[in-house]
Amino acid sequence: MHPVDRAAAVLFRYGPNSLKVFRNGWGDHELVEALAVTGDEPAPPPIQVTWEPADRSDGIVTTDGTFASPAEHLPAASRRGVVRKIEPVDRADRLVVMMAAWNDHGYRTRTGLATRLAARGITSVMLENPYYGTRRAWGDPPIRTVADFAVMGKAAVQEGRALLEYFAADYDVGVTGYSMGGNIASLIGALMERPVAIAGLAASHSPGPVWLDGIITNMVDWDALGGRANGNDEQLRRELSGASVLAVPPHPHTAQAVIVGARSDGYIPPSAVEALHAHWPGSELRWLPGGHATMIWRQKDALVDAIEASFDRLYGANRA
Repeated sequence: MHPVDRAAAVLFRYGPNSLKVFRNGWGDHELVEALAVTGDEPAPPPIQVTWEPADRSDGIVTTDGTFASPAEHLPAASRRGVVRKIEPVDRADRLVVMMAAWNDHGYRTRTGLATRLAARGITSVMLENPYYGTRRAWGDPPIRTVADFAVMGKAAVQEGRALLEYFAADYDVGVTGYSMGGNIASLIGALMERPVAIAGLAASHSPGPVWLDGIITNMVDWDALGGRANGNDEQLRRELSGASVLAVPPHPHTAQAVIVGARSDGYIPPSAVEALHAHWPGSELRWLPGGHATMIWRQKDALVDAIEASFDRLYGANRA
């Protein structure tokens, strides 16, 4: 495990209670169970994005947009989808929907990837997840219960699928994300009937191994869930592992996916990355040095290489 990840593990274990997740317990069990993926989920209804005036600076065009979320069970404050598009001045032929990582309020972390992609002729559309940033429904913590997590994850998948369909008429489309965003991006790509490029960055096949086997298991408020020793750890694993790419039969386009793992990742178990790769025969698995935090800080160019490669593998090189 990378030293930075190891330090985070100590903080999560011994830090203040404000760091704990699921502090209000399980929430509505029906919503938790609805997180499960079966592979035959219907496509979300079409969306229409309302765009604000664009901002042009340093060869980059930035445009914010909103849309009515097609997802169910969202609180009122989260029902308006929010996106930011970053593109080169010269129109691109390729567009990637970039999903958010855990606790990613706004776009700052993803902007470094998006600007690099724009320099390579690839437009990025960054979705702000329900419950976060301008879609926050209440104060801290934004995710109070396991049910909140389930609703957020399912809504992000539906919104990501809807965005890909929205842009598919005008672009070669793909989906990517880092950490939780990588897991959600992989789920989106697995559920798409139309071919889409997929780049899963630090991506598990499901949230289960991340929350139960990685260092963030120390962030779970086990007392609020009824105590870890009472079998609640197995229940949480079962519920979260229901949202798994492994439940979705591979489509032909998943063979062209590019999956990236960090060799010393304390958050995402290597076995969870390898399971995703194995489920998609033909996909490419790349291991980068460093840990979970350092890969996104120091390996942005390599991550952008992987995103670009996912388009090249599916659509052919030098299309952009």
